[in-house]
Amino acid sequence: MRFPDLTDRRYEILRTLAHLEADVEGSVLGRDLSAALRISRQALAQQLPLLERAGYLEYRRQPRQQGTLRLTAKARAALGQGVYPVLGEIAAGEPTLADGSVQGYAERLADLLPLRDGDFLLRVRGESMTGVGIYPGDYVAVRPGTDILEGEIAVVLIPGEDGATLKRWYLDGNRVLLVSENPAFAPMSFARSEVRLQGVMVGHVGGGRPRRSRQSVWLEL
Repeated sequence: MRFPDLTDRRYEILRTLAHLEADVEGSVLGRDLSAALRISRQALAQQLPLLERAGYLEYRRQPRQQGTLRLTAKARAALGQGVYPVLGEIAAGEPTLADGSVQGYAERLADLLPLRDGDFLLRVRGESMTGVGIYPGDYVAVRPGTDILEGEIAVVLIPGEDGATLKRWYLDGNRVLLVSENPAFAPMSFARSEVRLQGVMVGHVGGGRPRRSRQSVWLEL
């Protein structure tokens, strides 16, 4: 994705700054950036305010000290560094126009999912939850604990299995009913004492289409 307000020179500045950030694991001094680019500080100073106003740089000015530079999420998106633009919204009900305008940038998984400290990911194996778009090879985000509502999707240890299963959770008296989202899989019923609730699904990342299962998976549906 080419950003139209970035000239070749500005792309070069951002790429060089990205390399320097990786080397020092933090913000970069302006003099170090100009030296790496082999241009004068004056020439660099002409470009920095433009990049800052356009949202590509954070320029932290300090009294009587060299200012420091840091790339923004927008800059990393322009460089293709694992940051993805959020291009508006898409309707799941009545049709609306998706105009492709950039509304923000997703730099981390937590930018997209409501993750907290302690949450973890599991890779999916099996097809029992394809009815809600969860396919083999997808990832589910799980919040550990036993706080769950009827019908939520849970990670549950069941008897006779080496791993856990991902199913909708229902209580029926002293029994737990684990229900798939695929009619080919029958509901499973266990005594409450036979199962162990490990957590609740709070998010899902995947292509939204059937795929072949992969090896080294950690969750059996």
